[in-house]
Amino acid sequence: MKKIILIICVLAMVFGCGKEDKKDSGSLQDSLPAGSKRYTPVVDAVKRIENSVVNIRTEKIITTSIGPSGDETLHGDNYINDFFGHNRTYKTQSLGSGFIVKDDGTIITNYHVIESASKIYVLLNDNSVYEAKLIGGDNIIDLAVLKILKADRKFPTAALGDSDQALLGESVIAMGNPYGLNSSITTGVISSVRRIIHIGFGYSVFMQTDALINPGNSGGPLVNMDGEVIGINSAMVQQAQGICFSIPINTAMRILPEILKTGKVRMGYMGISVMENKDDNGVHLVITSVGKDSNADKIGIKSGDVILQVNGIPVSSLLAMSNMLRSYPTGSPVSMIIERGEKTFKGQVLMDDYPENYGINLLRHNYGLDFDVVNNLATITKSTESDSVMVGDILVAVNDSEVKSLEELNDLVMDNLGRMISFTIYRKGTLLRLKLQI
Repeated sequence: MKKIILIICVLAMVFGCGKEDKKDSGSLQDSLPAGSKRYTPVVDAVKRIENSVVNIRTEKIITTSIGPSGDETLHGDNYINDFFGHNRTYKTQSLGSGFIVKDDGTIITNYHVIESASKIYVLLNDNSVYEAKLIGGDNIIDLAVLKILKADRKFPTAALGDSDQALLGESVIAMGNPYGLNSSITTGVISSVRRIIHIGFGYSVFMQTDALINPGNSGGPLVNMDGEVIGINSAMVQQAQGICFSIPINTAMRILPEILKTGKVRMGYMGISVMENKDDNGVHLVITSVGKDSNADKIGIKSGDVILQVNGIPVSSLLAMSNMLRSYPTGSPVSMIIERGEKTFKGQVLMDDYPENYGINLLRHNYGLDFDVVNNLATITKSTESDSVMVGDILVAVNDSEVKSLEELNDLVMDNLGRMISFTIYRKGTLLRLKLQI
């Protein structure tokens, strides 16, 4: 009897230990020697997030024109080469990063990573490769949303944090795919949670960090020590070492539903028209009109009020304010501090839908320009800017985009709110250029 018991105990020890070994082998922390300090918060955070980070490879078809003299230009940049020369087409590739936010394969990345791409491929941490499509995005905010095609499974998603709760000096990790290297990691701290800088098409609000963002890291996540994404790696300052910027994750999540629904970002309407006013004390943003029964009207904002702050950020540039508000779609609350005489007031405006034909009405209100379609051409029928724009002038294009209808004109103005736009005008056989701040 004793022999039988001994055999059973030995077998139990053998098979039992085997099971325990297999379980322990899956835990990096348990496999380390007792007292080891190698399993740091950084290691733990990376382990939590790494399966949701993807590498992005894009293919772009570039067409150039070879002119009679042998000069090469991008197709469409030189009409002489386009007409008399011949075209050369070739394929280029670029690399970037992103991370999965929905288990159906929805991915967030930078817009510049996938801009003009003819094909998009994503590589997961398990080395599986999928083709993806662009759902939509915004080149000014520099965010894009992708969707994995022919998904046959659910994908691991990143835990999302709250960038509004980010702390100065907080340790962070920038993850991504610089130069195609999988799971590249840099660490640093947050040195500003709301830095306004001018990059690319305009001003945007960024988080500043010294966690190095290499070119291929663009679109990857900026992660806190809890393994939560609090930013999207976006840019680095070439002239300075250790200064990098990330788009706050709250900005991305605020516009994600809008992009999934419409493929683009549609900024909400505050109910006011604003112009820059320069005086001896600098540049100020002055409210020129308040829409009747608009949300701004309901909280008591008046024409002539000067805007001091928007969402806690001082503003004195129309472009900067418009770009900041670009990530606030209809239904988003926006706080404002305004100055009226010697008093200041603080309030909150709920963003609303823009009124119909707002862009055309803006040109009428700010510049006294009225338009009508005459012989299928957008023609100026009224102008208080007679020194530069005359009645009868034909509006050919806005920012090099051809205008054939008032609907197209309105859309082009709406897409460029707060920016300088260029009118191409035809007058008596001559093409003229006019720039307007809207």
